[in-house]
Parts: sequence; structure tokens; C-alpha cells
Amino acid sequence: MSEKGGKGFKSSLKSSYGPRESKYTFLQDSDEQIQGSSAKGGKGSKARKSTLSKESQPLELKTDKELPENAKCLMDCEAFEILQGIKEQMAVLSEDPSLKLPVSFDRGLEYVKYGRCYMNPQSVRQILEPLKKHGVSESEMCVIANVCPESIDEVFAFVPSMKGRKDKISEPLEEALMKLSKLKRSA
Repeated sequence: MSEKGGKGFKSSLKSSYGPRESKYTFLQDSDEQIQGSSAKGGKGSKARKSTLSKESQPLELKTDKELPENAKCLMDCEAFEILQGIKEQMAVLSEDPSLKLPVSFDRGLEYVKYGRCYMNPQSVRQILEPLKKHGVSESEMCVIANVCPESIDEVFAFVPSMKGRKDKISEPLEEALMKLSKLKRSA
């Protein structure tokens, strides 16, 4: 390495693993033992068996369950309105050039700006709100609005948790998709 002022400092940062080797073994659909770097001793030195199930579980949208009680899912068009409003307020309030919004804010704004399918979030919500009577959750409504499906089959592909209610929800969902299609074209 480098030497400064006659004193040398050598550092050896060689790994015991090759450039493409990993200290972890990943297994799929196997009952083999999994060992990590702790296999040589220490806290987790006992090998554990993989707990992957051989049968795949049905997919479920768990967003509602994972969010705090006071949180609300937003459609991209709603998020755009909120973020755009914040940006405009910051421009008006901030004459100080040292006050800036972080880069991540601008990236988020750009993401929802170009990802949104609809310009009027109130109209989209008004179209999707009747689906709540048929058991559609807030997060499922947001997914429908954000992916802009063109058919019922696309809705069930993107929101598999709705497949169990397919019989009772198909007709109102078809109606909502027709209205969303008209709203999308008018934008």
C-alpha cells in the first residue's frame, strides 16, 4: 500500500471466499440444511432446516394489514397532487437557496407524474368507491387505479386476492373499468 513519513501501513483485506463465491447457500424447495458464516461457531452455529413449503400459497394483497391504522393508501394521481402541492408551497415559502427538497422527493414526484393514468383523482375515487360495497379494500382500489387494467382478467392478475369474490364483483368491476377507460381517454 502507500507509505507516509517513513511509516508503512499494510492492509490485507482478502476474503476467504472467491470473487463469485458466497458465504451463504440458498436453497429452493429443499429440506437440506442451511449454513451461513456462523457455522464455525458463535451465536447461530447450529444448522437449521429450510422451512420452504412445497405447495405454493395463494397470493394475497397484505398492504391493508401491514399499514398502521391511521395510514391511507394513495393512488398515483392522488400522490402526484399532494407532492406537486408541496413543491409549489416550498417554492413560494422558500426564498432561502439553502432550503431545498431532497433529490428523493423529486424522484418520487417524477415517478408518480409519469406513472399516473388519470389526471383527476376525485373522479377515479368516485368511480372505484362503489366497489367497497362488494368487499374491495382501499389498497385493492389503489392497485386497480395505478395499473390501469383494461379487462377484468388483468384486475384478477394484478390483485389475486380478489379472485375469491370473482362471481359477485365481476359486473360492478366491469362497469368501473368502462368508466375508467373513458376517463383515461379524456385526459
